[in-house]
Amino acid sequence: MYVQTRKRSPLSGSSALLAALVVGIAAPAAAAEGALKVRTSAIAAPCVEAVGQAWEARGGRSVSVETGGLRDRGAWDVLVGSGVELTRALEGGEADVATDVDIATIPWVLHVPSGGDVSALSDLTRSNVEIVMPAGDASYEARRALAEQGVRRVLETTDAARLRSAPVALVPLSLAGPGKLVSVDIPPIRVSAALGMRARHAVDAAAFVSYLGSEDGQQVFATCSAQ
Repeated sequence: MYVQTRKRSPLSGSSALLAALVVGIAAPAAAAEGALKVRTSAIAAPCVEAVGQAWEARGGRSVSVETGGLRDRGAWDVLVGSGVELTRALEGGEADVATDVDIATIPWVLHVPSGGDVSALSDLTRSNVEIVMPAGDASYEARRALAEQGVRRVLETTDAARLRSAPVALVPLSLAGPGKLVSVDIPPIRVSAALGMRARHAVDAAAFVSYLGSEDGQQVFATCSAQ
């Protein structure tokens, strides 16, 4: 089971930052003083870190990944998160509306570390086990699916370790740890990226966003998984 990549949507707008995109893909800027500050939601963090390592291996500027809300005010060079999270960052003026790029879709799975008898979302209705899931805007579809199944014992958390160790967790594949994984019929999370409005390394940030949406970047993103 893998994260599915998406076709990169063309960047629009006339921002001068975007002139560096093609150059950045062909020959990333060498690491210079100060790392790229990438702000990402927890759902995308493991995969963004993997892409950042691949980017640095190609000679790109070093990448510092920080997990947190995308609407928090800060001098982020790049923001990465679910579609709903990035949209709110764009609407709130934290990200450049002319630079958003689709990266991938991450499927939801049931994670059962002990390999128990849960084999479908409907099994949770008969179980008395508390279901743990990520808190936040990106979990809307998962939250609704549990409600439709009549599941009442649900704990939402931002603690990645708690998500991985829970007896039963409903999580994006990127946050699943070792153990049994069960596919579920929940719309996947669409992940996108954009430049921060207060980017300090605008040219390199534009190149990194383009790399995230490139075939190479998407392949690295697609094969990542939290360990």
